[in-house]
Formats: sequence, structure tokens, C-alpha cells
Amino acid sequence: MASEYLTLLLTTITASPLPYLLFLFLLLLIFVPMKTEKAPHTPPGPWGVPVFGNLFQLTKAPHRKLTQYRKQYGDVYQIRMGSRPAVILNGIDVTWKALVKQADAFAGRPDFYTFQLMSDGKTMGMGNYGKRWKLHRKIAQNSLSTFVNNRDNPIEDAITAEANILVSHLLKEGRKPFNPHDEIYLSVGNIICAICFGKRYKRDDPDFLRMVEMNDQFMAYAAAGNPVDILPWTRPLLTRSLNNFVAILEVMSKFCLKKREEHLATYRPDVTRDVTDILIRRVKETPEEEKEEAGLTDEHILNTVQELIAAGFDTISSTLQWALLYLITHPHVQERAHAEIRKQVGLRRAPCPEDMAHLPYMEALMLEVMRHSNIFPLALPHSTTRDTVLQGYHIPENTLVLVNLWSLSRDPDVFQDPERFLPERFLDSDGEEVNRDLAEKFLPYSAGRRRCPGEQLAKMELFIFLAVMVQRCRFTVPPEGPQPVVDSKYGLTLKPQDFEIKLLQRC
Repeated sequence: MASEYLTLLLTTITASPLPYLLFLFLLLLIFVPMKTEKAPHTPPGPWGVPVFGNLFQLTKAPHRKLTQYRKQYGDVYQIRMGSRPAVILNGIDVTWKALVKQADAFAGRPDFYTFQLMSDGKTMGMGNYGKRWKLHRKIAQNSLSTFVNNRDNPIEDAITAEANILVSHLLKEGRKPFNPHDEIYLSVGNIICAICFGKRYKRDDPDFLRMVEMNDQFMAYAAAGNPVDILPWTRPLLTRSLNNFVAILEVMSKFCLKKREEHLATYRPDVTRDVTDILIRRVKETPEEEKEEAGLTDEHILNTVQELIAAGFDTISSTLQWALLYLITHPHVQERAHAEIRKQVGLRRAPCPEDMAHLPYMEALMLEVMRHSNIFPLALPHSTTRDTVLQGYHIPENTLVLVNLWSLSRDPDVFQDPERFLPERFLDSDGEEVNRDLAEKFLPYSAGRRRCPGEQLAKMELFIFLAVMVQRCRFTVPPEGPQPVVDSKYGLTLKPQDFEIKLLQRC
């Protein structure tokens, strides 16, 4: 995050027409180390520099640097993001105390400038905590739950069908080494379309490709970092970048508005085609006085679809790419998972969500993929909604809070030999049951008020895609060419370094 901020920031400044004296002055300042003066009982932390704070110290892997600071400063410490203090939470005990035991106090979102550009700052994911957010979250959560549990048009059937299509495309490509990214990305995108718009598309459909392109642009901008959020004085220097971001948001909004209008024209209250239908129903059912009192508009509710697209696209596709990388670099894991599916499910039908209870190793494999890859190492930023105390430290209202989930997944006191990929760690001593207590120790879906509302859907999607791929394919490292490296590239999410696979059909 910090490295992307600084690269974009310094590139923009050097190309700016502003006086170079200002830039030279700032460069001089960074060589003057400063120790931030802290009020009594506030968290400790490392030295920083004027203007930029600790940004230069965070390197290209800030989650790893912040985890190193934990050894020196403890589970609760403070850095400066630019001139803004940020409290870092580490370890499961402190994270649980903050997000669950003091859920309301840590449920806020910072007032980042780019957050305000999204639906006037009133999105569910990025909006601040309060009456409006609570009602919005309740409606979105109920809508997703209703959709996932709908028996008339079960989403699991669409996921299974798409998983089989994905396998067919992978097998077609897999005769020679290839990067599986594009095929996975398109299949996950199709499930997002089925969830939001009730339709799966052909891969060359213009509407579908447009949605994929928009999501790519949005993620590329987000991954590049937004200096204006932590260095507000850079805003005049980044007008072009901000205008591009606004343009991306407008195109996404127009696309979703078109789909919404199509739904409104054909809407029937007794038919549930997708989440859009359910949100329309909630708009009509929620009393106007309740929405007005909370400050929530129909537009904000219906815009939830746009948030689901952004949230579900990158996370699922990145996790599946990590899964394939682990499978080809740990062939014994792949063989054990396949043997379990072969024994418990067979090869004649695709695994379904109900099978998970009988496939403990497959579930352990999913958990270990999420723990080891940890694609959201710092989660989304939180802020405090009131003055509070944590571990004896005073934390003022509106303080930026970063939850270091990487410190949970790599905690040697919880996960023995944490750098090792070992699905068995999540099984009991007999290897027949998943250790539920351990599975709650790294919080892949976060916790508290901001816990992922799509958790149930994400688990279903990941399980079906991964189980179908393991059932039908044997994935291998290509004997020729560069060998895969199990490492990440930092962005909005941690994605694996590019790699290639080969595969054979099992059934």
C-alpha cells in the first residue's frame, strides 16, 4: 500500500507544473527524523519523518513490516500514515477484543476522500458506522441470505455448471503450459453476473466483457494506491488520476443502472431471479419513515449490487489462483484431496455444499489456502467511532485503525511452523474432523460489525469450484520453463506471482 502510494505520488509531483522548490523542500524534510510526540497512555510506535510519517519504512510488503514491528512494540502500536496517526492491531486476542468485544467502537470507516466519491460516501462497505449503515447492512445481509437459501433458483446449480465449464476450458488449454488467471477470472465473473443479474453469459458477450473490463480498471486504480487519502495536500497534483477514477465509477454506475431498469421493467414480487430482485423487494417493503429516519435512500440500497461486483470478483478469483499454485507445488496434498472426493462423492456427480460435512480434508485445504495466502493482509481500514481504551492505551475518536490479519495467520503461537503449507493443521488428531476453534484464529472474513456479509456465499463458491477442479483434473508443474514461485505481488489484494500449469483429465 505505502509503496504504491509513494510511487504514484512522487511520479505525479515530478511531472507537476508546481514550483520545484516545494518538492525539494519536502525531500529535505524526509532526512530529518522525527519522534512523534504522544499523549500519555497512547500506543508506542516507530520514529517517522515529517510530512510522510512512517510511509518510507513500510517497504513493498507493509504487512510483513508491520508484523515485524509487533515484536518491538507489542500487539497495539501506532504509526503515522503521512501526518495521520494510525493504530495497528496484531494477534487474535487484541483483534477479537477490538472488533467483537468493542464492536461499536471499532466499526467506523475513515473519512478517506476516495471513499466519499463512491455514492457520496454512503456505500455499505466504505460508509461510516451509524443508523444509515446499520439499516443498509441489515437489508444487504438479509438479501444475500435470502438469495443463497432460495430453493426455487439455487445459486449452487449455477456455480456447479460454471465450475464444469471452467474445467472444460482448463483441459482445452492444459495440453501445453498456460497461466490459469484469465479462465478463472472469467468464470468467477460469470457467477457474479448470475448472483447480481440472474444470468450467466457466454465468454464473448459484449455486456459480460464490459463488466470484466470495468472491474479490471477499478481494481487497477485501487491497487495503485490513493495518496489523497493519507496525504490530502496531494489532491491538486492528482487531478487527472482522480478524474479517471470518477470516470470508472460513472461507467460502472451506468452499467448497473441499465441492468436495474431492465429488472424493474420485468419485476414480479413472487419471483426471485437474483439479488437485484431481492433488493427491489426490500426497497418496496421497507417503510419510508424508517429509511428517511436513517438517511438511507432507495438509490443507496440498489447500488449494493455494484458493491457486490467489486467485492466478490477479485477475492474469489485470487483465492482460486492461490489454490492451484499450492496444488501444483504440493502434489501429495492434491492426491489426498482427490482420494477423499473419490471415496465420499465418487466421480459421477459434482460435489455439492452438503458434501463438505463429509470432506474434512477438502475443507481443511480451503482453510489453509486462505490462511497461507491471506489475500487481505490488512483488511479494509477501520476507524474508531468514539474515544476508547484497548490494552490500556487511549485511542481517540476518528482514529485510523489497521487490522493486521497477516499477524494472525503467521502467529507461531497459534499456527506451528506458519510459513509451511499444511492443510492437516486444521484437522483433529484422527484427521476426521475440522478443528473449528483453530479455524476461527485467522479471521479470513474479518469479525464484528464489519464481518463479510457474503461469507456464506463465498464459502459455497470456493468449495464448489475447488472441489470440482480437484475431482476432475490433475494439475502439475510444467516440466519445461520457469518453475512456480510461491510468493505474492502486493496490490489491493495479495495475488500470486504469475505461474503456469499443465493438467490431465481424471474423469
